[in-house]
Amino acid sequence: MLAARSVFRPCWARFASTAASSSYKIVVIGGGAGGLAVSSTLSEKLGAGEVAVIEPATRHYQQPLFTFVGGGLKSFNDTHRPMADVVPPNAEWINQAAAQVDPAANTVTLADGSTVAYDYLVVAAGIELNFAGVKGLEAAIGKNGVASNYSPKYVQNTFEFLQNVRQGNALFTMPATPVKCAGAPQKIAYLADELFRAKGIRNQVDVNYYTALGKIFAVDKYADAMNAVAKSRDINVNLFHDLVAVDGPAKQATFKILGSGPRAGESVTVPYEFLHVTPPMKPYDFIKRSALANAAGFVDVNQHTLQHSKFSNVYALGDCSSLPTSKTAAAAAAQSRVLKHNLLAQIQGSSVPALEYDGYTSCPLVTGKHKLVLAEFSGYTGTPQETFFFNQAKEHAFSYWLTADVLPAVYWKSMLKGTWNGPSAIRKVANPTSAN
Repeated sequence: MLAARSVFRPCWARFASTAASSSYKIVVIGGGAGGLAVSSTLSEKLGAGEVAVIEPATRHYQQPLFTFVGGGLKSFNDTHRPMADVVPPNAEWINQAAAQVDPAANTVTLADGSTVAYDYLVVAAGIELNFAGVKGLEAAIGKNGVASNYSPKYVQNTFEFLQNVRQGNALFTMPATPVKCAGAPQKIAYLADELFRAKGIRNQVDVNYYTALGKIFAVDKYADAMNAVAKSRDINVNLFHDLVAVDGPAKQATFKILGSGPRAGESVTVPYEFLHVTPPMKPYDFIKRSALANAAGFVDVNQHTLQHSKFSNVYALGDCSSLPTSKTAAAAAAQSRVLKHNLLAQIQGSSVPALEYDGYTSCPLVTGKHKLVLAEFSGYTGTPQETFFFNQAKEHAFSYWLTADVLPAVYWKSMLKGTWNGPSAIRKVANPTSAN
């Protein structure tokens, strides 16, 4: 693959930092799902050397599969590939982190101090895991029965530690901050429950889901479904409980009670045998410190066109954006179509109408082996946008197969290449009347 890319530029360009005088038509910050979906199409349209991707990682992870790895249903090796294999061949890969953005000067400063200039900027940097946001978590995670499916460093610990449980409390947490894939914190609780039942120890293990939010899921249709699943599995759901501290050696987790109830502001400490943590998350500092950010630190874009509210040559998508919808790969796929259309029209001076993003997102809520609730909805309206004719709030083997076996292939073969824009076209055929 590298040899083939050398047709466009020397092989070493795949790995070398760009010199301080570098300038590109488009710079994309981020080599995640959204960044690659956008850069693949734009670099193909504009030609070699016009698009640069700033990405410090050397491996790309298909993060939606991490829940399956944590539940022992997929191999970790299925989740990652070398970044050099997925960066589009016509794009220049700058293997560094962005340290500063100056939208007034149209420049990005890299970690080594060099500067990259752009005509247009796409920010697809993702969101930062903040393990330090919970007291004691950094010291405890990866041992002491503490794991997280959100990190490639710790995801394999999840299944390892679950297998060691014999009795006691298994705790699963959801923080108060925005997170990517907001369904993942509870998915692993269902898989753990299934594992404990298969081992014949479920009556000796209490499964407890602690969420800082006031609902188990944001959309009522799927909240009702997940509450029913949790009740049928005897999983305790604790609302308005935010994890604030972990004592690894003592195997204790401390939660602050949120909300406006009579116990609001109190703390409760719970012993655990296993603890799955969804860490707090935050915007990257280089965004938060820039003129691109809104008050919360996310890139401030129009929620329909994905164009920045102040700088017309800047766009953003995915987890780093201010878009008020759930942060998922499915959302990024739908957003990428809108962004690419609108940015290319601006570059070409076209008067074609702008495409508008409607908030579509999806959260496949795996509830067991061969069982899954396929939540699809608009994060803007809370309205379900289901692709298929059956009620996707019901646990279904088809939904599991689609998520576990079909979509991973779509991700590698189509989304990262910019040719998968979400299921809207399929929905017109498979559920034309939106009957469910």
